[in-house]
Amino acid sequence: MYAIVRKMVCRRVWSVCFILLPCSTIRAVLGVCPLVASCDEGTGPYRTMDGSCNSLYNPLYGTAYRPYRRLLPAWYGDGVSEPARMSTGRPLPNARQLSMALFGEAEGRDGRSTIINMQFGQLVAHDMSFTADVFGVKCCPHGKRIPPDLMPPRCMPLEVPPDDPVLPLGNIQCLSMLRTKTTLEHPCVTNYGTAEQLSSVTAFLDLSIVYGNSVEQTAGLREHRAGRMLVEHRHGQDWPPHNPNASHLCQMRDDSDVCYLTGDLRSNQSPHLAILQIAHLLEHNRLAGELARLNPCWDDERLFQEARRINIGKYQSIVYNDWLPMYMGRENMLEHGLLHRGTDGDGFVRDYNPLEDPTVSNAFGTAAFRYFHNMIVGQLGLYQDSTVSSSSASSIRLSDWLRRPGVLEQRNNRELLTRGMTSQPHDAANDQLTPEAKHFLFRNANPYGGDLKAIDIHRARDHGLARYNDFRALCGLQRAARWEDLYGEIPRDSVERLARWYDTVDDVELAVAGALERHRAGATVGPTFLCILLEQFRRTRTGDRFFFENGAEVGFDGRQLREIRKATIARLLCENTDGLARMQPNAFVLPEDGNMPVACSELPEVLLEPWRVP
Repeated sequence: MYAIVRKMVCRRVWSVCFILLPCSTIRAVLGVCPLVASCDEGTGPYRTMDGSCNSLYNPLYGTAYRPYRRLLPAWYGDGVSEPARMSTGRPLPNARQLSMALFGEAEGRDGRSTIINMQFGQLVAHDMSFTADVFGVKCCPHGKRIPPDLMPPRCMPLEVPPDDPVLPLGNIQCLSMLRTKTTLEHPCVTNYGTAEQLSSVTAFLDLSIVYGNSVEQTAGLREHRAGRMLVEHRHGQDWPPHNPNASHLCQMRDDSDVCYLTGDLRSNQSPHLAILQIAHLLEHNRLAGELARLNPCWDDERLFQEARRINIGKYQSIVYNDWLPMYMGRENMLEHGLLHRGTDGDGFVRDYNPLEDPTVSNAFGTAAFRYFHNMIVGQLGLYQDSTVSSSSASSIRLSDWLRRPGVLEQRNNRELLTRGMTSQPHDAANDQLTPEAKHFLFRNANPYGGDLKAIDIHRARDHGLARYNDFRALCGLQRAARWEDLYGEIPRDSVERLARWYDTVDDVELAVAGALERHRAGATVGPTFLCILLEQFRRTRTGDRFFFENGAEVGFDGRQLREIRKATIARLLCENTDGLARMQPNAFVLPEDGNMPVACSELPEVLLEPWRVP
């Protein structure tokens, strides 16, 4: 079948620097447009670094610097790129005011899930999408307005109203935001209509956060010896290398501050995110070492590629079999084909569709998947171990350590914060947001900082997401003609507050109302966001030729697949965290009867013997 599909490649390529060329010469201009390798002979058993040639029908499906997918036509004020207005012609409500009026800041704890549930979601989000070129320009330096005639291009700062009860206390007049780069600005894209935002990472669940998104980037992250990734040995442990652009990406306040070089620019954002980045990096090197022991004749490239493939496979198994059911509900996933009640005779699922485009939808990356920001915890516990349970003797304030991962290298904090991340509950999934993310985000030396909820609303406007009412209709809900029509999905008091800010029910935004919906049965999101999440994760699976359950032609054989399915986040952390000796089997769930901590050696282990070559 793949041979037939290859013949069709040139008929359905994305409109970049070529329109119709022989398949052997499908290339973009080096240094101007993304390089896309020839797919004539397929790509062998390993996925490419930039995602190209995963699809042999369209070699650019899922690659970096492609436009996000639209589930519905864009909503722009001028029909091209300007932020939308309400039906009366008035501007949409100020995003900071909406955040303050519609979303509270109570920090109620979830009764089931640990912080790693929320934090793993951020890792997955970073792996799948990254709004292109939104760093480097200060649109609101130190919270101060810039005169309009001096405003850098693409700046769309979020104004802070003078009567705001919090942020002016830090003399913050606006929140900085640089508009995402779009097809209107990209030299490789022929664009005849509305602006389409670009994502700068691959759309696949391929641990690009660890390995990067191009051959060149990956080469700079590899040791080029024994299949290993680069690490630096400090304080008796391995750490990611120092980032040469530390002053631009991290806060470097004192000599203890560090800034890590990884496959993703955002890896230093929070201590818990850095922990997960480090765990997957060290897991690669652990796998490479074990494979070298089993197969001493393998060279550096073979060891690297096999360790990478196993690392990605374990990660994909955790995403679909352990993590997603916590948020979307196992029955909801079964109903929509994201999980399978059974497999074929040799254990494979084989639901790959070569015509499926896995590109991340704009609504998913800019609204639905950001709902989990509501679960951020403001105080991160440093948990000590005991023979009965873990206990927190102290904690650190989240906003003190944003973009400052050096806290992990102080004493045994990586161990203590890892244990805390798997012992402490995240905030409840509701219409509340911790003050640490609502008033103090990335505050640097200022006592106050940004508002993540307001920024999410503002970013959705930048991306021209369609109206909430349009997404209701897309997802099978009744289109609301009156405010009362929303009562079935949104609590009455929230609907009444929406009516005070929007001129009509048709003006309400997806990023606002979607986050206010009651949860669908079995899920931690409402019906509209759940619809968008299910749609995306179905395509993410069925549009990935290298998905871990697809079959031995480009993946694992039956024995190897059985081992991959044993992967757990608990064992991953145990294997790659010095001092961590015990963990509950399901680290996404709070320790309780039936899920109490056990010795790490008692947790299921992915054995690599099936990878030994005679």
